[in-house]
Amino acid sequence: MEQAQHRFVADPAVRVTAPALRRRGPASTAQGRRSRDRVLQASVDLITEAGIDHVRLAKIAQRAGMSPGQVMYYFTSKEHILLEALAWREHEDTRRRRASLQKIDGAWRQLRRFIDLFLPTSPVDATWLLWIEAWARAPHNPEVDTFLDELMLPWREDLAQIVERGAQQGAFEPPDAIGDFTIRFCALLDGLAIFHLRHKPSLPRHRVAELAMDAARAELTTAAGAPSPSPAAPPS
Repeated sequence: MEQAQHRFVADPAVRVTAPALRRRGPASTAQGRRSRDRVLQASVDLITEAGIDHVRLAKIAQRAGMSPGQVMYYFTSKEHILLEALAWREHEDTRRRRASLQKIDGAWRQLRRFIDLFLPTSPVDATWLLWIEAWARAPHNPEVDTFLDELMLPWREDLAQIVERGAQQGAFEPPDAIGDFTIRFCALLDGLAIFHLRHKPSLPRHRVAELAMDAARAELTTAAGAPSPSPAAPPS
């Protein structure tokens, strides 16, 4: 196994670009980038407040303090805005996640933090609503499918680093194929997260995190046994 590098912060996240029918305003200037990001923030705010079904281009433009024509200079459609908003959120989340993981000692504690950062923070978590919307488009659009794979790659890379480091420290029993484990475990988290969003009263977030940790312990516990992480506090 290659030696894991402590590079959560050293490796900056690459911002993935959403597929579009045609390229519009590249936002190559600082002002252009700020205008583009203002549209994305407006989209995220409206999704959180009203849901994706109620987000209209005119409302996005109004919230961003722009005209619809200005918005369409940077984007080709509402779908393009939503996909770019997802990429924007994931880029920021990756940067924050790596900074957070860098500060945590111990593989099990890092894994618990990874799980906490992966799961939706609330039933109206905008990033998760955008993911669900994008997943619905992927089966009919190979470019969107590839785009979503690229967005998930930093999550899998960070998880692989945690597992590699834990194995080197003797905290984890390394899986036969770490790449397969990252696919399997992220898929498990996706499923638990969606189930939580649909059945929040009967499956609170802290319970979802414990189920994920149970699955991790079943796969990664060494012969000496894994330490039992402190249970997460129920959300306020």
